[in-house]
Amino acid sequence: MFNDPHIFVAIPALNELDYIGDVLSDLSDQEMSNFSLFVCVNQPDSWWQNEEKVAICENNRKTIDFVQDYCSNTNLDLTLIDHSSTGKGWPEKQSGVGWARKALMDAISAVADENDIIVSLDADTRIEPNYLMEIAVQFSFFPTASAMALPYFHELQGDEDHQKSMLRYEIYLRSYAINLLRINHPFAYTPIGSAMAARVSAYRTIRGLQATNSGEDFYFMMKLRKAGIIIPWCETRVYPSSRKSHRVIFGTGPTVALGAPDQVERYPIYHPDLFDEIGRVCSGFAEIFKKDNPNDLQKTISVVPDLEYEKLRKNNPQLNRFIHACFTKADAFCIYKYVRSHQSEGDSDIASIQKLLEILAIRFESDEASPHRSGSFLHKSKNKNNPKVTLSDFPKAKAEGKLYRSVAFVVENSENHKHLHSFSVDQLDALRHLLKDIEDRFLQEKYFQYFALRYEPQNDIWKYMS
Repeated sequence: MFNDPHIFVAIPALNELDYIGDVLSDLSDQEMSNFSLFVCVNQPDSWWQNEEKVAICENNRKTIDFVQDYCSNTNLDLTLIDHSSTGKGWPEKQSGVGWARKALMDAISAVADENDIIVSLDADTRIEPNYLMEIAVQFSFFPTASAMALPYFHELQGDEDHQKSMLRYEIYLRSYAINLLRINHPFAYTPIGSAMAARVSAYRTIRGLQATNSGEDFYFMMKLRKAGIIIPWCETRVYPSSRKSHRVIFGTGPTVALGAPDQVERYPIYHPDLFDEIGRVCSGFAEIFKKDNPNDLQKTISVVPDLEYEKLRKNNPQLNRFIHACFTKADAFCIYKYVRSHQSEGDSDIASIQKLLEILAIRFESDEASPHRSGSFLHKSKNKNNPKVTLSDFPKAKAEGKLYRSVAFVVENSENHKHLHSFSVDQLDALRHLLKDIEDRFLQEKYFQYFALRYEPQNDIWKYMS
């Protein structure tokens, strides 16, 4: 048996005085009380001399005092990293949430044991009372897991345009994840900085988090997946903020700030046909190992241009090792580059969503205005290009009738609408709920596949991607 892991919570904070109290309250209400909290309050040191930024520095100064007082009064085990006070801020080129996350995780790694867990949150995130306990339990179930991608749900705030922008972005995230899940790709997870956790041993294996101004969570989780499985599901959820922000280049804050119409070019809902092609190529890795067929190899390289077939074949003489090596090239970044460069200008958001629901065999009956249950999710997909669709039934949701009527309206009126933002908040929220339910069911199925094999430590699934 493995010793119970100790949980270390890592929270970066910049200009968060108005928000951090809520997540501290959530932490003080956790079912698990034996955990440690690391907070890094940070900003560039030069901001103290910038009239436009000095208010943020003062906000950070007050945040430090508030966090220390709160944790002292509630007996939270706090380590505060001050990269904010005069002379302690970042050099200008090192600023950003990535540097704060790295400082936090490096500090935790320096004092933690191999089996301990780093839980990454944001200062404006909310969590459920069982959040830390559930993470600890899941890592105990899967002693070779490198990381965990937590179920998430953005709470809406602001005016109609703000809410539409948030909803469209979450629809983008969920449709992307569902497409990867249905082709059973090993990088099928959503990397969100406030919804991830990592085992300390895996953190050390990948030599820590690479600090960037933004997007650090994407690359961090990609490296962790190459080091071991990512636990796909648990019985809790994290609620990231949907507030607008311009502090980083990528992520929820700046994307929501774009507004739904301006998201279309940067974050299109990628067409499922692109993922089908990725699935066909990846399922053919075994074939190019067995047969040196130039045509098959050329098709593979068209999707995975950095494959380096001869080198991989020579260095990985066993089939399972070769397939794993191929997936280290067909990773999350490779997939993103492929769909980004091959998305047709004629493929609208609505067309992509409609095609995805068609592939998943979700049909709406006009009489009931709800998905047709007998065939909503097929035990075996009749689509030969999508053999991985194995979900058995459509999950129930709150306010089912109203929700599904709204989704049905979106689907049925797709010919009259090209972009998601042309629909109402209620209709977009209904679509978001539908996609969340679909994604949850896929993730649960993947989780139970792992769970069924947890007493087979020699199974290839724990070591090799396939």
